[in-house]
Amino acid sequence: MAAARQCENLGYDSVWAFDHLAPYWTKSKNSLECWSTLSALAERTDSIKIGSMVTNITLRHPVTLARITSSLDVISRGRLILGLGIGDRRSRSELTSYGYPFDNVETRVGRLDETVKLLKAAWTGKKFKGRHYQIPTQTNNIRPIQKPHPPIWLGGRHRKIIDVIAEAGDGWNYWNLNKDETVETLRYLQRKCASLRRPFDQIVNSWSGSLRLRTLNKEEILTTLLNNVNKETRYLVASLGPHAKSKNYEVFAEAALQF
Repeated sequence: MAAARQCENLGYDSVWAFDHLAPYWTKSKNSLECWSTLSALAERTDSIKIGSMVTNITLRHPVTLARITSSLDVISRGRLILGLGIGDRRSRSELTSYGYPFDNVETRVGRLDETVKLLKAAWTGKKFKGRHYQIPTQTNNIRPIQKPHPPIWLGGRHRKIIDVIAEAGDGWNYWNLNKDETVETLRYLQRKCASLRRPFDQIVNSWSGSLRLRTLNKEEILTTLLNNVNKETRYLVASLGPHAKSKNYEVFAEAALQF
């Protein structure tokens, strides 16, 4: 919580929590629950945006997620960014160990598409009927503060996910892509937007990645960003690790302003 307040004071645009029941990259396979953490962050900050990077659509029914996100947008006074994803092969054991299914990618993307559409319907008081989910009557009587709704950023590289972004997403987040892959995906997204007559610049392109560097050297951070982040990307979501010191946030802020 102290780190979030420091980031707010340093002028960061947002702070984020990941949504994993058993994060595969940790030894303990344990972490605080995403939306409980974001609620606490919302109460302890005043102006910085708060987001999920990213919420796995398998973990919660979208009607439940609509209620959670509406509530958090109210609690935060309109500061929520909702990140959504379908999980990848590294999520399989995590999901199945908790009794959740890990469906094929086509099914997961189909659920993602309907989740985005159902959330927008629930947030704005409309009904929805899809293959996977339905809202036969309006049940979400808590409306988010942001109009028409909180922004939805989708994470992933699969072309079918990019199709969903082009049609209905407000942002794309990428990680673990080299620059050539990023450029190729951005060009595909641009073509898809053009085919749908949607302005490409309506979609925020963001990078997320780990910057758990041993030094506090601004030049090292800049080199890492230059090697991993496409120049067209102007939104950076960095993980500085659980042992980051106050100085790490200061140095990253300085480096990000120069990127």
